[in-house]
This record gives sequence, C-alpha cells and structure tokens, in this order.
Amino acid sequence: MKFAIKLLPLFITAKIFASPIQIFYEDRPSQAQIVKDIFTKTYSIPEELISLEEVKNCEGLRNKGKLDVCLNNNGDLLVVSVDRGFISESLKIFQAP
Repeated sequence: MKFAIKLLPLFITAKIFASPIQIFYEDRPSQAQIVKDIFTKTYSIPEELISLEEVKNCEGLRNKGKLDVCLNNNGDLLVVSVDRGFISESLKIFQAP
C-alpha cells in the first residue's frame, strides 16, 4: 500500500504535465529508443513516464524538467536538467541494475 501511495503523485503528475523523463534527440530516433528501453527494461521504469522528442539542437535546450537528457548527432547523451529530489524520492522505488 505504501508503494502505491508513493506512486500516485508521480502518475498524476505524468498525466497532467509532460512525462517526467524526457529523452530528446537530434537525428537518431532508433538510438533514442534504445535509451528509453534501458530505462524501461534495466530500471523497470514504466513507459508512460518517458517521452521521446526530436529537437534541432541539444545545446539550445533549456528545459527544467524532472529528468531531461538529449542524444546529439555524435551519439553523446547530454544531461539537460535533473531534479535530484525527484530522482532520490520518486525513482528510488524502481529496480536498480
């Protein structure tokens, strides 16, 4: 029950706002999907909490989401923003590898 209560605000937030985990990519949707698969399969994070979005340039992103990363044309995964409280409180319930 305690587990469900902790998840409730996370799912409510996910439905009202954008997904708390956003994976942006410049040109490689297949590689962005691999990153999403790592979150879902390795860490057991529900797909509903993760979104993929194409952008022109990772360097220009100024998002202030819970966890935003961007895959650039070189294949580098850049951290755009991270809310450490979200990571330590909300994502700790999911499986770590």
